[in-house]
Amino acid sequence: MITFAAMMKLSNIASFWRDLDNVKSLQIFQLCRYGGIILTNILLAKSYLGLSEIGVYETLMFLATGITFFWVSGFLKGMLSIYPGLNVAERKRFFFNVFLLFAGMSVLMSGVYFGFQRLVLGLLTDYTSLPLFNLLCLFILINTPTYLVEYIYLLTEQPRKIVGFGVLAFGAQFLAVVVPIYLGYGLDMSFNLLIVVACVKFVWLLFLLMEYSSFSVDWKLIKPYLILTLPLIANFFVVGGAEYIDGVIIHRFFDEEVFAVFRYGARELPLALALTGAFSSALIPSIAANLEAGVQEIKQKSRQLMHVLFSVSIVLMLLSPLLFPLVFSVDFKESALIFNIYLLLLISRVLFPQTILIGRQETRIILWISLLELIVNVVLSLIFVQYWGIAGVAVATVIAYLLDKVLLVVYTKRKFQIAVSSYLDLRLYGVYSLGLVASFCLSLVIY
Repeated sequence: MITFAAMMKLSNIASFWRDLDNVKSLQIFQLCRYGGIILTNILLAKSYLGLSEIGVYETLMFLATGITFFWVSGFLKGMLSIYPGLNVAERKRFFFNVFLLFAGMSVLMSGVYFGFQRLVLGLLTDYTSLPLFNLLCLFILINTPTYLVEYIYLLTEQPRKIVGFGVLAFGAQFLAVVVPIYLGYGLDMSFNLLIVVACVKFVWLLFLLMEYSSFSVDWKLIKPYLILTLPLIANFFVVGGAEYIDGVIIHRFFDEEVFAVFRYGARELPLALALTGAFSSALIPSIAANLEAGVQEIKQKSRQLMHVLFSVSIVLMLLSPLLFPLVFSVDFKESALIFNIYLLLLISRVLFPQTILIGRQETRIILWISLLELIVNVVLSLIFVQYWGIAGVAVATVIAYLLDKVLLVVYTKRKFQIAVSSYLDLRLYGVYSLGLVASFCLSLVIY
């Protein structure tokens, strides 16, 4: 019986692997990304490093993503919208030209950090000098273009390779950070190994470009691509910038130890970020190719997404005050409240009007609405932090993000006559949202 059961499990795994599509593969890829981050945080918290040293690591990661997240996200989302409308020859030239943009921006951004170190640290942190900052600049230069790898696989319909690359890349990054710490070598060795991993990923990217691109500069392809992506880049800068402004506010009001506590809690459920982000990205080409069919696909597949994400979030909402001291350490007990507040972002995350708008190349409205979101977030953060401390900053983020999604829903209805009920099961959404809010209130009462 045991052998038969084992064979059935292997058969199910083989069937899942055989039927793997772009949505599932990109979701697994993002799970590998966020899983690596969480495991790294757990093991660093349990290592010999003190809160101040962990604060240095978190600040370095904060700065690394702060200079790249907006234009990387904009370029990648733009690729998904443009690529389906190109012919075979144009697609090959397109990959190479996008790579040139990534490489050029990586040189520029790492150069800005390297050349204006004191200004950057003065604006974004409370450090006058930061250990390993020069290594961070080198890491940004080499690693950033490698974000193209999974999207080349996505657009060339190779879901299994997306998963394979994710497992290898994030597994290597996890080991590069954690192993040197536990062997007593410190963060210096960790960052040197991260650069080695980045070099391997960059070589991987070059081999992909040799196979799937033609090395030819084509301004006629790049110009419409830039016109589409510049509003997206500005949007991601504004929306993601709110997170970094939150970090700046925390740095200004509190010390690096409180910043570490905030950063450990100020993370949405990794499962939610991984699955919703990958879901949205993977369906943009479907919307670009066929609006009606793409909208139906969003509604159908988002039901499955809500069942998983809301169930897990409700359970974690009730258990996180107990889990944080156990999983990390007692120093991060206060992070649980911040985490619970960020769990409420799921109510907005499972709304996907932005997928429809990007797929139909309606990117400017996304920018204008995100500007409003940023203003609301900053104003509320500065007000709430004085009354509720770091929890107030988290509450402001939840309110501002919900406003952003509501306005996008309204615009999608007015522009395309697509009601939210066309791409969202409202009854299921309402029940789960109320359940999540109720569990948050219950956690406040219990703990």
